[in-house]
Amino acid sequence: MSTQLQPSPATPHVDELVPLFEEALRTEGSSRALKAGYLNAIIARWGQTEDPATLAPALHALLAKEGVKQLLDEQGTPVSAAATQALLAMSYPHPLEVAPEHLEALRKHTEPSVPPAPKGWMLTVLVVATLIQAIYFFLADDMRHMFGATAEQLAGESGLALPGGGDGFFDRLEKVAWWPMRPLVPWVQVVGAAVLYSFSTALATKAWARTLARRGFLGLGVLGLGVGVLPMHVYENCGTLVAALGALLAGWMLRSPKPSTPPAA
Repeated sequence: MSTQLQPSPATPHVDELVPLFEEALRTEGSSRALKAGYLNAIIARWGQTEDPATLAPALHALLAKEGVKQLLDEQGTPVSAAATQALLAMSYPHPLEVAPEHLEALRKHTEPSVPPAPKGWMLTVLVVATLIQAIYFFLADDMRHMFGATAEQLAGESGLALPGGGDGFFDRLEKVAWWPMRPLVPWVQVVGAAVLYSFSTALATKAWARTLARRGFLGLGVLGLGVGVLPMHVYENCGTLVAALGALLAGWMLRSPKPSTPPAA
């Protein structure tokens, strides 16, 4: 029995790109993804067959449409990424006409995914650091009640000694700027670590997002190290420094894995 190849459906004209997109945007469910995949396929085909002077205006008109970044094919590729790639593959000057936001969106989409963050180890480190910090702050508060000392008196026994004497500029600056902010230190560390942990374990699936989360933890740790040597009760200094070390260790755990090198032949 002889077989015949079915003729491939005719490729639509470039002018039909925007109407096809609008039609796909009106559909729901699996049909929406199929239509998006069809759009991505014909855009790739046009990039090889059509005149850039004709195709480029149609692609720019498509990229200007609302929802072009949200229309995804079955592989999760947005139509905007296919259009941007087609423009970048064209001859000069069309690649220079691509808007920076589309270039950034394409970079984020094509950037390889990273392995999942070590949730268990990160959670253990942050919880232990927070518990130690809480114990230190509880001891500091207990010492104040036990001896009836004020925060300023207890702070004189710890922290960095600032020049200028009891009535100097630095002492006045400390009382005006530092002491009102001091009670917020543990809350900033705890809330900041919780937010960064949630982001790094649930949302940071791309290398750029993982780098952002890592820098956030390292910044929180460096900030804690700086604040941890300011005048406080000695126990509060220790608790702040422990929480800072926990944030630094969590940031270290989010370091990007080194790319594997193929074995030498």
